[in-house]
Amino acid sequence: MFKFIALLLAVVMCVISVVAVYYNNTSYPIDFYIIQFSDVPLGIVLFISMLFGVLVSTFFILGIIFNIRKKYKILKKEHELISKEVQNLRRMPIQE
Repeated sequence: MFKFIALLLAVVMCVISVVAVYYNNTSYPIDFYIIQFSDVPLGIVLFISMLFGVLVSTFFILGIIFNIRKKYKILKKEHELISKEVQNLRRMPIQE
């Protein structure tokens, strides 16, 4: 369900972007205090900003993924150790 909602949201964003570019075909100046661009079309500005957003979010998601993989390896080692300990306890005869 989450993937469907994310796909629907992405399609809606794309449609809104295309409509905005279609109705606003004027050029805009961009000033980064170091580099200045004049007469940049809105479509290019939207595309670059979306691309930058995707790259930044991918960077943060990769950090989360590596953290989860590290935790998974630690938990897997703990599980194997506990499983071996349980097997050893089952093999021992009951002493009364």
